[in-house]
Amino acid sequence: MRRTALKILLCSAVALGLPKGHAAPTAPRITEIAPILIGNSPVTLHPKGFPAITVTPFWRENGNAWGYHLYAVTTPDAEQPGQADLVDTQDATPNGPLTDMLSDSPHTGEDAIQTVHFATARVNGKSSLLLFIATRDMDGHPVPQPSPAHVRIYQLTHEDGEPGTTAFTFRPLSTIASPVTTCHADIALRAATKIPFATWNGPHEPVPTCPQ
Repeated sequence: MRRTALKILLCSAVALGLPKGHAAPTAPRITEIAPILIGNSPVTLHPKGFPAITVTPFWRENGNAWGYHLYAVTTPDAEQPGQADLVDTQDATPNGPLTDMLSDSPHTGEDAIQTVHFATARVNGKSSLLLFIATRDMDGHPVPQPSPAHVRIYQLTHEDGEPGTTAFTFRPLSTIASPVTTCHADIALRAATKIPFATWNGPHEPVPTCPQ
């Protein structure tokens, strides 16, 4: 897969909700983002410094336009062969809860509200596995109507063994507002990162334009 050289400086005092007078932390420098294709079958990754990571996709059929994908991220259990342990995702809110499963919201496919993607990259020069969640900010608008959007970026992280945590967790790294108002979360993601992520993690390019 072709790697795209890209530098992103993503943190700001506004995005992090810091009190006035507090300096924002140094923005992470994210380069060499390479999307990972997740189709309909499990994909096992080997991020540097971590055990094998497997992303397993599921489809939740609702019989209407509100079906959605679920993604379970797991590692082999170090003490119990044959058992897999979940990799949780930390809520973007400070001290927020851990999420066991990731989910998107594709709706009809032409107006996705939320998409989930994985990628390798370098964060401040260090090889990393990242999670991207692009979300349209609906604010009561009809789903097909273009809306603002934001992208949350998470980094796979070793945990310290505190009770209630998993051994490895995707921790929030940065949140950025998409520069476009759009009907599809993947269009927002592409505009924010300049990376051609595949629609729904599938084999096609993102929806290029919103239906007229």
